[in-house]
Order: sequence, then C-alpha cells, then structure tokens
Amino acid sequence: MPGKILNYGSSNIDETFSVPHICFEGETLSATGYAVRAGGKGVNQSTALVKAGGQVYHAGNFGNDAVWIRDLMKDIGIDMSFANIKENEKNGRALIQVSTETGDNCIVLFPGTNGTYTAEEAAPVFEHFGPGDWLVQQNEISQGGAIMRLAAEKGLSILFNPAPLTKGVLTEFPFDKVNILIVNECEAEALYQELGGKEKLSELALATKLLDQFDAMQGVVVTLGGEGVIAKFRNQGQVKEFKVASRKVDVKDTTGAGDTFVGYFLAAFVRAEKEEYFKRVELALNEANVASSIAVQREGTMQSVPSLEEVKECMK
Repeated sequence: MPGKILNYGSSNIDETFSVPHICFEGETLSATGYAVRAGGKGVNQSTALVKAGGQVYHAGNFGNDAVWIRDLMKDIGIDMSFANIKENEKNGRALIQVSTETGDNCIVLFPGTNGTYTAEEAAPVFEHFGPGDWLVQQNEISQGGAIMRLAAEKGLSILFNPAPLTKGVLTEFPFDKVNILIVNECEAEALYQELGGKEKLSELALATKLLDQFDAMQGVVVTLGGEGVIAKFRNQGQVKEFKVASRKVDVKDTTGAGDTFVGYFLAAFVRAEKEEYFKRVELALNEANVASSIAVQREGTMQSVPSLEEVKECMK
C-alpha cells in the first residue's frame, strides 16, 4: 500500500486583484476584478496531492478567521486531524496582483498563523508517521527546519519545495535529509549562489550541482515555467536526466501552477511505487507537467487544481 503523505504547510486567505499590469513603484492602479479564496502553498499543495489520488494529511495552524479553509480542505478529502485553530490569531494572508495581459503575478505575504508553528507542537504529530511515509514542506512557516529534522528522525522521506526562498535557507533547513528537491529556475540559481557558486550555469547544470552537494538527495527538479521542466535523479549507482517540454496553452493565472506541480509530482511518484525507479520519475514529471498546464488556464490557486481524471484525459 502506498505510504501516507504529511504536508506540514501554510495556509493563506488569498485576496486577488486583477490588474492591467503588475503595479510599478509609486503607481496607483485600479483593479478590474477582486476575489477572496483559500490559498497558501501548504493548502494548495495538499489540494493537488489529494486531487492526484494521494493519502494526504495536512498539519498546521489556522486563524480564527480561516475555519472555513480547514472545512473546505476536509470536504475535498484531506485528513485535517492535525490542523489547529488558533482562537486568538489571524490567519496568513496573501495580496495577489494578477496581470490580465500576461497572467503573471506579484504577491505580498502576511504570515499570521503561519508564524506560530513550533517543533514542540509538531512532535506528537510525527508519532503517527514513519518509514514509508512522506513529508512535504515549503518555506512559509516558522521553525520549518526544526520540524523537518523531526520527520527525518522518524524515518520519513522528505520532499522540499523551499519557496518562497529566503536567504539562509541552507542553514535553517537540513538539506542533507531531503530526498527530492523541487525549485524553479530562480530558486535553483539562488541556492547555487548561496553554496558559493559564481558561474552562470544552465538549469540542468544547476540541478547537477545541487544534487552533487547533498549525498542523501535522490533528485532535483527545476521547473521552467513556459519552458517545461528538467530534472536529474540517481538511484542505486545510476543517474538519469529528464526534460519535459511545456504544453502550449492560453495562460490566465500562474499563481498556483508551481504548487499544482509539486502535489501532482509526489502523488504520482508514490502511486507508481511498483514501477522501475526512473520510470516512476518520468511518470510523475509528465503528470505534474500536464496538471500545472491545466491550472494556469484557470483563475485562483486551490480552485485551479485539476482532477486526476482531467489530467489523464489530457495525457491520452
């Protein structure tokens, strides 16, 4: 039976403004649309994981203004047994500009309850998980590195998506315990530079540098937006490179594309556990690539994640 997936992740109340273009410094701009939705990288990735067929548990703190987000997640099949409502705290928020011209976005985050996570609170959660299970983490919660260390001590495999990337992330998080790293091209370059790299490298070369830096790491995936995705994985002395081209679609909103990719990748990778290792990786990359290409054709984040049936239909 495939392992359980624990997402120790963030939640945000997304306030999205549709604008002609991303606001310039000093500019006041009228929005043409406004919406309030559930979001946050943790919520989005849990949504993608469950829609892709994963057995997903979401652990985290929600504000007294976000009980509706917890309930919405529960309604779509995410196990919320390890979710806490902080009665005296406000939830995290994201103020999102989305360009109606390009679909690009710009985001301002307020941490709220995402800044109230502690390893002490997390420790009892990990008593319910162990070898064969996975931890998914992003970089939107407090004490994320300490929480990741708890997971490693319990024998969980770890997928890390260190977004939004912050300076010092290599010190805060135990990258030597990470099994699969998923980053975009800017994050890959920033990590390489924080490791002391100074050359201008291709995305595949960046993936190679990051993979070579950490002995326990099985693979590095670099998403390239409209250019698709590249990856490099190793298993039992063998190494393989992957490149998946993007699907050409009409882009409406790129906000949730990366989170859709992460969730679909891991769910597919776990689901295909009986396949040959590199075949598992290839299947997961292709499924995640198609899922994110569907997501960018829709507005919003959590709401934009497609069903597994939609993804399979597009892959025929």
